[in-house]
Amino acid sequence: MREDGSSDSIESLISKVENFLAEKKYAEAADALVEGVRGTEAEVVAIEWSSLARNRAVAEQALSLLQSYALSITFG
Repeated sequence: MREDGSSDSIESLISKVENFLAEKKYAEAADALVEGVRGTEAEVVAIEWSSLARNRAVAEQALSLLQSYALSITFG
């Protein structure tokens, strides 16, 4: 969303980000949000949020790997 209105509406951007979040695609949600507000006053907040979303994605990936490992040594 650009302040000059040259890109998608904020509603479209929010919908896109919400869809990524519903699919647990946190990194993609972060990328979409930052790109969507680049050059606006919202960019600073979006960058901070995207950092948190990326941290969540990394934590979920690590948890998934640990669960897989635990299952493999339990039943392997």
